[in-house]
Amino acid sequence: MNQAWKSFLIEQQTRINTKTADIEKIDDLDKQTGQVCPVIDLAVLKVTGNDAGRFLQGQVTCNIDELSEQKCSFGAFCNVKGRVIANFLVFKSNDGFLLILPSELLDSIIEKLRKYILRADVQLIDSRDEYCLVGINKSPSNSFSPVPEHELHMLAEPFRLIKLPSSKSRYIAVESAEKAIALWSMVTQEHDYHASIPEQWRIFDIEDKIPWVDKETSEEFIPQMLNLDQLGGISFNKGCYTGQEIVARTHYLGKTKRMLFLAESAAAEVPPPKTAILDGSGQTIGKVLRAQKERNTIKLLAVLPNCELDSENLMLDTTAKDKIRLITL
Repeated sequence: MNQAWKSFLIEQQTRINTKTADIEKIDDLDKQTGQVCPVIDLAVLKVTGNDAGRFLQGQVTCNIDELSEQKCSFGAFCNVKGRVIANFLVFKSNDGFLLILPSELLDSIIEKLRKYILRADVQLIDSRDEYCLVGINKSPSNSFSPVPEHELHMLAEPFRLIKLPSSKSRYIAVESAEKAIALWSMVTQEHDYHASIPEQWRIFDIEDKIPWVDKETSEEFIPQMLNLDQLGGISFNKGCYTGQEIVARTHYLGKTKRMLFLAESAAAEVPPPKTAILDGSGQTIGKVLRAQKERNTIKLLAVLPNCELDSENLMLDTTAKDKIRLITL
């Protein structure tokens, strides 16, 4: 995390657990009001060089050629078996491309991609200290402008804001520490937005079924199981990329056998990623992708069979066999 940004957040009456880089705000805030959150689970990879676009086009599921400085895309890096190593949100910058992806996978992605550069003019730059990520849940009663109007579009000035696909009005800003601090100060001081916690942003991502993978779930699922096709993160008319054969075959053979579901549970403990999900007979039928506690409930994303499920009898494979309930939005 950028040190100036970290110091600013400390000044904003937050405290930082240096072991986990997790920021906790003391106040319990109403998520229906306008909120601003530090996004610490994600980081930025910068890809530059004359061959950057061509290089990425051969490595990712989305169509890099369709990006512009206003249009963004979700996408994924896959292994040769079509399993998602990491997923990301990508857009063009003045000198290349910026990819927002899970921070704990950034080092391994850079290491894997370097193997494919060979003599190409491509630079992979760990930019987690250069760029700060700010999440905004815009209040309809106390909005600010300008902001991008359409989902997965970006506005570069006065702040680089991307509108996320959401049932709410959510944006993520990718800025220098100086501009991130200015944005935070503007929305909290001039528009009375509440400073919230990273856990709240994770809840928003889960509710909107944005499927960030981590070290535990990396190389576990194909993109369609994470609903990346529904988010526009898979192109079926671009050229080849690593894992493309499996991803395309799944698409052209018809219905995906598994997909992402939103669920909730009254479990006492948050289930870790890859926790098995059982049906009423005790058979494993799926896995937890991500979960986060919200007051007395746990919200989670689960990869489950894409068929009619006995949703009343689904449970976590935990000691208590806690039940889960699917949520249809």
